[in-house]
Amino acid sequence: MRLLGSPNYQKGAQGYCRPMAKLTVKIDVPLPPQEVWDKASDLSGYENWLVVHDGWRSDLPENLGVGTEISSVVTVKGLRNRVRWTIKKYDVPKALSLKGDGKGVKLGLELDVKPKGAGSELALTIELGGAPLFGPIGSGVARALKGDIEKSLAQFVQIYA
Repeated sequence: MRLLGSPNYQKGAQGYCRPMAKLTVKIDVPLPPQEVWDKASDLSGYENWLVVHDGWRSDLPENLGVGTEISSVVTVKGLRNRVRWTIKKYDVPKALSLKGDGKGVKLGLELDVKPKGAGSELALTIELGGAPLFGPIGSGVARALKGDIEKSLAQFVQIYA
């Protein structure tokens, strides 16, 4: 369920909704949107720039689309978690959204590409939820992730621009 003007919510064990921690970081990329999209949506390249990505644990499909399922390991501050991802949105050349489940944790990863001046803006949004991350713990993890996401986007620009 999504409530307008408030954070994302997920249904808790008791039937009521609990907020998911959410973090968005943006960076300007001196490339046209299509080039940014081509690199950002290439899952095989995540190992080169996405700091929290610790490798794919399933074969990557040749074609991506809504409903595609893949598996990876995500590492946050030294803690590894195997995550089963499902592509929820695949809007070429604008947005890629993945939702994941791993060891009681719910994750969301969304990439958005927009034209900006002579180049583009790339936004990376991370959502965290699940029993271990409810409340202030999830917000703390999101704050800790901010540096990793900023580093990831800076590496993206350094590698591809």
